[in-house]
Amino acid sequence: MKIAVFSDIHSNLEAYGASVVDMARRGDVEAMWCLGDVVGYGADPEQCLQLTAALAGDATPAGDAELEDAVAALAGKLRYVVLGNHDAASFGDRIINYFNETARRAALWTADHISSEARLALQNYPATATEDGVFLVHASPLHPREFHYINSIGDAAAAFAATEAQLIFCGHTHKPVVVIDREGRPIAVPPRDFGVGERSLVNVGSIGQPRDGDARACYVVYDSAEARLEFVRVPYDVEAAAAKIREAGLPRVLADRLAYGW
Repeated sequence: MKIAVFSDIHSNLEAYGASVVDMARRGDVEAMWCLGDVVGYGADPEQCLQLTAALAGDATPAGDAELEDAVAALAGKLRYVVLGNHDAASFGDRIINYFNETARRAALWTADHISSEARLALQNYPATATEDGVFLVHASPLHPREFHYINSIGDAAAAFAATEAQLIFCGHTHKPVVVIDREGRPIAVPPRDFGVGERSLVNVGSIGQPRDGDARACYVVYDSAEARLEFVRVPYDVEAAAAKIREAGLPRVLADRLAYGW
């Protein structure tokens, strides 16, 4: 089965829509897993939540014809959406107390610009999900609701120690990476080295705010039958997304950074 795994949309409808169209155009995506932070930072939280609901088969979003056709092809294939820290902050979770000022301002703005139905949907997202030995989490299996970053070998070791799962998918850092647990020692490896039998941790990057120097949206296609990974990059209308952020009165840095992928 080929599964599209994605994370950190961050209310960027242009990036999300382009990625969904790309997933549909492939023609081989049989399921979808979302690793959280559907909202935060960007200017279209409600629309991104509606699109997420539509992919789960629970709604019909308004959009251009190409996106509507893509959603029709993928509707019902989104099996899991786990909770991200910005999702949680938008409904008043204490995690907002740990945000920097820019993130906090964006979270408060988001809370004021989503419907009560959308807020309830966010509150119902689980912290983790599992399927066939695969562990899905926004940040780390270590205390998932505390949203620890995996930025070092030590962080990766703690993540592996917190679950017995053979494969972990996460987001949160917005930086795509593959880490394997080789005899108890985490090692970052190229995606081509995935699937050789070791336990693996895969950060799928970010659709809506990449931070690896590549401004294009990023998601992963996981082939569960062949144990293969493909990191996919999708160009989108960066300036349209940035203009919306500026017009909304959100911190300007959130718009400017989109062009640099950082």
